[in-house]
Amino acid sequence: MKQSEALIAWTPARWAELRPETAGQVVVVPFPDTEGASRGFVMRAGASSSALHTLGDEARIARLFIDFQTLVVRDGIDPEAAHRAFLAIDEYRYRIAPDTEGAAFEDPPEED
Repeated sequence: MKQSEALIAWTPARWAELRPETAGQVVVVPFPDTEGASRGFVMRAGASSSALHTLGDEARIARLFIDFQTLVVRDGIDPEAAHRAFLAIDEYRYRIAPDTEGAAFEDPPEED
């Protein structure tokens, strides 16, 4: 799904007493979250932020990787769990190293 359609929801690992059922976890779901998959999480980023929709392409992509860093470094989300969740976002898959599991090409190279 496109970044502009993706809701990132997580609960910091350090909030285990506040939300034990989602502490240290992250999900990426379509926005709006009509299924309620993000309901038990404390933090949100991505498409739910009106500011995201005002950013240019480069700033929006930077925001995506800043959000990833925030989840992992500040909030203690396991990097592999964050990576697996973020693979749902096209712009993330297209911009990670091409030899990383889950990476994709925005414009696949032509084959001989």
